Amino acid sequence: MITQTVAQLERYVESVPLHLRAWSEERMTTPRALGKWSSLQILGHLCDSAINNMRRIIEAPSASGPYVITPYNQDNWVKAQQYASAPAGEIIALWESLNRSMVRVMSAVPVETLTSCQIRLANGETHTLEWLIRDYLEHLEHHLGQIFPQ
Repeated sequence: MITQTVAQLERYVESVPLHLRAWSEERMTTPRALGKWSSLQILGHLCDSAINNMRRIIEAPSASGPYVITPYNQDNWVKAQQYASAPAGEIIALWESLNRSMVRVMSAVPVETLTSCQIRLANGETHTLEWLIRDYLEHLEHHLGQIFPQ
């Protein structure tokens, strides 16, 4: 069951924007180190992740056979979306809205679909839709750990 995963995502949707809105624009846009993304770019990357995974979660149950995950070029997406120079408030609001939608979509997946729907990764590994949803949260938590290192 993904109930705990969805509940945790809901908690992040409530807490993360509150914390980030208290930060200065400078704090949001300063890269963590030379050649690294800023917190704003990381948040933007998480928006891109939500966009790509929303599509996967919606399309996978109706696929004939395992749903094949096609990777996307994360650096190109972050650059194309211009997250380095976008207004922080806009990206925070986008992240919040996308993840509210993720909660709604994840919650609507029938329980039997979570385990019967097969996902195939680019490396050939096969997993379930439930695994993909949990992986989405783990990926999000990894990057939130970069934004909030404590």
